[in-house]
Amino acid sequence: MGIKELEFTTENIGHLIDLRLQVLREGTVHPKHVLDVCLLYRRMGCGTLLASYDADTFFYLLYQAADSYLQLLERKHLWPALDPYYLARSRAEPLLDALALGDEALVRRIDALAEPQWQAGMEYEDEYWSLRLLPRLALPETPRAELFDLLDRLERAVDGAEFPRFDVLKALLHGDPEAFEEALLRAIEAWQSRMERARKSGTGNPLALATDAHVFIEGIAFVRLARARGLRLRTQYPLIPPLALSAPPSDIERRPLW
Repeated sequence: MGIKELEFTTENIGHLIDLRLQVLREGTVHPKHVLDVCLLYRRMGCGTLLASYDADTFFYLLYQAADSYLQLLERKHLWPALDPYYLARSRAEPLLDALALGDEALVRRIDALAEPQWQAGMEYEDEYWSLRLLPRLALPETPRAELFDLLDRLERAVDGAEFPRFDVLKALLHGDPEAFEEALLRAIEAWQSRMERARKSGTGNPLALATDAHVFIEGIAFVRLARARGLRLRTQYPLIPPLALSAPPSDIERRPLW
């Protein structure tokens, strides 16, 4: 996809965000709609980074993705009838946006308000435990015993299945840079394969295939975590633009959803 097409795509995503926000502000609140807004912010950020190498806007949009989810969590008590399926911990994907920013305060606030219990029948157990462990790795006050307990629970949930995120988290916790890089590359390959299957089958979301198919937000989060934990890594990986690992602006402000 050319630069002009990417710019057109990001403009369209911006219009979609405005429409979704208008519906939310009119009082039609559904957690799926907020998750849609979060994902659109992420895709707009990825498209902007690819089209113009504008890291500051990329970081601003990742912040909006993560903070929009946080605003839902802060207000969920106002709507007791919200569908719990969309509030399950494994749907807290915007945690990855906060981690990709390296915003420890934002990660801490989302983690504190996200669903603490596994919702059997609504989510896979391995995805639940991975999103319990991942933010705790970013918080220096987390006791090592707690981290290893979460890793053990995740390993039991994975039960020998292929799950690159587990291997990445295990390597991070053990401080093993070689194992981390091997697991990270497998995670990148799995993401590439998933996007390619979606493209070839014709079932892929066109916005995803144009944007976050080419910028692996989860991988950015992994590398930031690894660097924060002192692992010595190479400077570049597939689908992880070096600009995405630069320092975000310190003056990003909240944009209220409501």
